[in-house]
Amino acid sequence: MIHKKLLVAVAAVGVMWASEAQATAILTIGNNPQPDENVLLNTGATGLSIFGTTNQTGLAVRFTGEELITAPSNGQARIDAVDGFFSFLMIDVPTGSFTSLILNPDATINGTVDFTAITNTGTEVFNNVAVSGSGQNFFTFTTLHGQRFTSISFRSDVPLLFDDAAQFRIGGAQRTTAVPDGGVTLSLLGGTLVGLGMLRRKFHV
Repeated sequence: MIHKKLLVAVAAVGVMWASEAQATAILTIGNNPQPDENVLLNTGATGLSIFGTTNQTGLAVRFTGEELITAPSNGQARIDAVDGFFSFLMIDVPTGSFTSLILNPDATINGTVDFTAITNTGTEVFNNVAVSGSGQNFFTFTTLHGQRFTSISFRSDVPLLFDDAAQFRIGGAQRTTAVPDGGVTLSLLGGTLVGLGMLRRKFHV
């Protein structure tokens, strides 16, 4: 009987470890500062996508909605919808990636929101996360095993909508290193072989 209980306990630990090992991202409720940077928005910008920049490294950060969004030219740097409310927003670093994100969406009423975090190794979905219609709604995202985010998005569950989203901080943002295409690689390889051939001929003369 004792052996059976021990096996069950070991199996349970194994399942918990496997579940954590498969995860790629963590969502923490609250403002949990990382080694990150403020995102400065380009005030007055309007479109389906608008841009900001990290305040230290100057990397572009893109905000994309399903309707026209804007960064108001007065007051705190924030994302608004042109018509006043929005239900979806995606944050990414064009041609790049990042390791953490903090944001604070302002909900119209109490309700829930669904987050989708995409990393270089998988997708994590956080459904039915509670938000308050009054007060702060800080959320902090971090990667778990050295992965890098390619994008994080959120969608409210109607009838909840968002007045705005603000106080964006992003950590570990960097551009993706370009990989030479096949033509460039073959050219470099060909040049190396020609050089080696010339050296070989020289030493055989």
